[in-house]
Amino acid sequence: MLTVSNEAIAAYFQSFEARILEVGSHLKHAMYTQAPHLIRERIIHKVPYADCMIGSEMVDWLLDLSVSTGAHSPALSRFQISGMWQTLLEHNVICHVTGELQFVDKLVCYRWVDGGRTDRRMANGVPGRFPLGDPRLKEEVPSREDIASAVFFLSTVGPDALFRMILKKLPQDRTPEELELVYEELLHVKALSHLSTMVKRELATVIGYEHHTHAGTVLFHQGDPGKNWYIILRGSVDVSIHGKGVVCTLQEGDDFGKLALVNDSPRAATITLREDHAQFLTVDKHDFNRILRDVEANTVRLKEHGQDVLVLEKINLPRGAAIEGGLTNTGKGHCCYSVMAGLAEKMLEYVLETRVDAQEDGAELDVFLEDLVLTHIIYLPTNTLCNYLKHYYSRAAEPHSDPLVVLDDLEHRLSARRRVVTFLWLWVNALGIHYFLDPAANAFVEELYCHVLEDHRTLPGMGPILARISALRDLREEARRTLARHPAVVLECGVLSTMAPSPNPVLPSDICNQIIHLSDTTSFALPIRMDKTATEICELVRSRLRSSHGEELALVEVKSSGEKVVFYDGDVSIATMLSLNSKLYVVSKDEIDSLVPQLDQNGPVESVHASVMEYVGSHELAQQLLVLHTQLFEATDEIELVTQVIGRDQFPGRVPSNLDLLMRRFNEVQYWATTEVLLALPQKRVNTLRKFIKIAMYAKENRDLMTLFAITLGLSNIAVSRLTHLWERLPAKLRRQFAEFESLLDPSRNHRPYRALVAKMSPPLIPFVPLLLKDLTFIHEGNKTYYNGLVNFEKMHMIANILRSFRQCKSRYSVTQMEQKKIFETQNFIRNFRVVDNQRRLMELSYQIEPRRRRN
Repeated sequence: MLTVSNEAIAAYFQSFEARILEVGSHLKHAMYTQAPHLIRERIIHKVPYADCMIGSEMVDWLLDLSVSTGAHSPALSRFQISGMWQTLLEHNVICHVTGELQFVDKLVCYRWVDGGRTDRRMANGVPGRFPLGDPRLKEEVPSREDIASAVFFLSTVGPDALFRMILKKLPQDRTPEELELVYEELLHVKALSHLSTMVKRELATVIGYEHHTHAGTVLFHQGDPGKNWYIILRGSVDVSIHGKGVVCTLQEGDDFGKLALVNDSPRAATITLREDHAQFLTVDKHDFNRILRDVEANTVRLKEHGQDVLVLEKINLPRGAAIEGGLTNTGKGHCCYSVMAGLAEKMLEYVLETRVDAQEDGAELDVFLEDLVLTHIIYLPTNTLCNYLKHYYSRAAEPHSDPLVVLDDLEHRLSARRRVVTFLWLWVNALGIHYFLDPAANAFVEELYCHVLEDHRTLPGMGPILARISALRDLREEARRTLARHPAVVLECGVLSTMAPSPNPVLPSDICNQIIHLSDTTSFALPIRMDKTATEICELVRSRLRSSHGEELALVEVKSSGEKVVFYDGDVSIATMLSLNSKLYVVSKDEIDSLVPQLDQNGPVESVHASVMEYVGSHELAQQLLVLHTQLFEATDEIELVTQVIGRDQFPGRVPSNLDLLMRRFNEVQYWATTEVLLALPQKRVNTLRKFIKIAMYAKENRDLMTLFAITLGLSNIAVSRLTHLWERLPAKLRRQFAEFESLLDPSRNHRPYRALVAKMSPPLIPFVPLLLKDLTFIHEGNKTYYNGLVNFEKMHMIANILRSFRQCKSRYSVTQMEQKKIFETQNFIRNFRVVDNQRRLMELSYQIEPRRRRN
């Protein structure tokens, strides 16, 4: 009899396919016990089918199950539920009675695959896979939590199965809902990131799917006629040329084959698969060329003095598609305009004249208007924007004797003033208190108020405009009182102070009490304002160095790893930029090379949080982490992400201190998980590991993805993941749970699993901010800001989408609510963790626990 080792079973359950089978087993058990009436003989077209289920009834049942288990919020649609069943169909957990490969929410018969039958892919000898219900893998009856986890897991992978299913359909068979799903998926394909909204929507109607099983398969040879454009969805390919061999390798997200279609020329290279089960998106040659022609035909260029000043794209929306992305509806229902590029002042004029008047109070903010508000600092500094608004506001009417013309001119002047004040109202409401942190923007409210007050005396009809600007002035006064607080201590000698202002933002006047080290090994604490530059800090320290005023000083961070970072003269918010366990030095420039890390930078040598880990429950710890992380997240403005990615030096006066603190905390929690496992007593180490996985489980329930992924990355650190004896002692259920957490960090398809997870969550939630920064960096570096002197607004729209996703995660807590939550935080142990952040030291600890294996 075949025996299966524990290692084989562990490997099996850590695979994606195994998780699908386990989920299928749970749902099958739930259906047999809760709704056995769904499984019975059915007669379709006079043909009897035993033990069958009906597609529409399956959707009804799973929809009810997702609600009853609380596995999902907001509620799933029937379309999404169909994707979950499609996943099980693809993996042969269920099957169509006549072998069809698409699940449909109709009067169609399906069966659970019998426990004695094997997956059809297993006949190919794929190791580590067993039949559904195999007794060797028999599990206990699934709990309510198991069922909820199964439903949630399927909801995250279901869209992927739907995506593949839709791409296999003919273009004319794709429904509006299906086209919208494909379009949403194409937004995350790297090779398509530079394309406009219209092109992506057109591609959604025609793009196809190819799957190739075996490595070594040749997609096409050099010299073949070009028939398709390929985009790698999964896998990689070798590109080879006659006489040169393999010249490069293309990876997931890359594309190839476009040149032969554009030039109508033979293939310039041979493409060979490098691995099994490669997946591709494909676009037919004729569709590709048609879309190229349509792009130019639908481009509208507005010119002044023979030069382009605004470029618009006419978009014919598919049936049922949402209007978004900076579109202007023409009133015909399906024809809109999207802004592609333009001069900054012309785009502002366009938004004032086409968007502001249509914006209703309380309605969702127009996307193009919001894009401009969120991204203008990249190409239009605030003071320049305010000057443009002032100029537009003050448009004067030409003198005229005709009373009708005078009346028209009056309406024109009122419209200009109303639009500017309304734009400012929308701008302030979009950014909240962060608007008033910008001195130029703050002063503009008062300046505009004075203009409106003066016009109110001479122009009829200014009453509503004055009322709105007066309300803005009241908001400014309220913000002034909030921001005029006494300076708070943000960091106290390198640790987060209990007096830190979060959930309110850190202000430039706030202080960090920072320990300054000198080259002679002495040190002292120095209170430093957040807005002090590196040069100013050096000058504050100079008197203690007894150095001459002519000697150049440097501000240097020495990390625990030995890496040195020399700060630029204009750098600000230095203390929040420091890594964990770093030391800050002020030395002469010729002393920089002599700086080395000190012994105390190695971190603790024994666990300082062991009692907390032992006596405080996982749920309580997760709740405490949630409270602190929510405060830090609420304090962070989405504009800080732009400042960080494009460069702090590009935005004088803007300091992303809150983002620094958020990212510092992410790193701290990550190293906390690694450190605690490695420093735990041997007899308690497995319990510590178990505790962290349970904290991560509760963090996921709390929608605290920052904690979830910080812990996941901390336990995935090679210093912990290599401890095979430790992981073997962990219960199989927790191993499977952790493997699922790791799978959410799978970078394939532009982190598709994570995005699917977030799409299924409703705010408030704390996102995985490092991934948002990665997305912004990719967009910024992969797309030019200007084309021929015009702002590339397609790039701005992509950036704004990331910033929008960041802000939409927020709950908009009031300060009172957050202060009440602070009271709940009765213990201070979760604010600051003592950790080891030197990877070399972590590996030393790991080898002490489990020595490296000798090679034979």
